[in-house]
Amino acid sequence: MSTISVLSSEQDGLVSVIRFVDGKSYRLQHPGNRIYLDWQREFFSITEGVDLAKFLDKAFEYCVIPENHSFKPAVDTVKPKELGVWGRVLRRFLDGDLDAPV
Repeated sequence: MSTISVLSSEQDGLVSVIRFVDGKSYRLQHPGNRIYLDWQREFFSITEGVDLAKFLDKAFEYCVIPENHSFKPAVDTVKPKELGVWGRVLRRFLDGDLDAPV
């Protein structure tokens, strides 16, 4: 199990700052429930499950903001061992359950 640290949380969990497993801090900004539900229709199929690449593309672009550094994560730039962790962290955050173990 990988660990992240939640450094702060504001607006009832809609904005959180985390320290990721790479040691860098990131601000996570929730796009809003309606937008997240629209995204789920785009990247979730009852027969095929979640299209992780589509999900992470959206989440990295709209929800993840570097804190005090310039590395902006993307599917093509994060380390392979961190990709699944990002997927779990971002799904938990967008579902309002960031404090659960990832």
